[in-house]
Amino acid sequence: MRQRLDRINELILQELGQFINKDIELPANSLVTITKVHASPDLKSARVFVTILPDNLRGTILELLNKNKRTLHELLKAELKTKFVPNLQFVIDEQEIFAQGIDKLLDEIHNQ
Repeated sequence: MRQRLDRINELILQELGQFINKDIELPANSLVTITKVHASPDLKSARVFVTILPDNLRGTILELLNKNKRTLHELLKAELKTKFVPNLQFVIDEQEIFAQGIDKLLDEIHNQ
């Protein structure tokens, strides 16, 4: 069962990444990356972890993603061959932000 859920999470990640880059009009010079997806075992919901660059557009783009949830859900419905298509919840990936901060600190130490 866990393998199936992992495959579904990966498929959702890939499909949403394509849909967001292709079908949603993002602000100029912005980048949205889906880092991971955690679907519930019953596939009723899924937390979609994203990183957004630049940092000052996080709120705007997160709002844009939430406005387009229904469209993204419908696009996923066409691609997933499951009984249920999860309701999406977009979340900023704090771990990725923390890792970027650590990388920046390490670069500063290395450059000294």
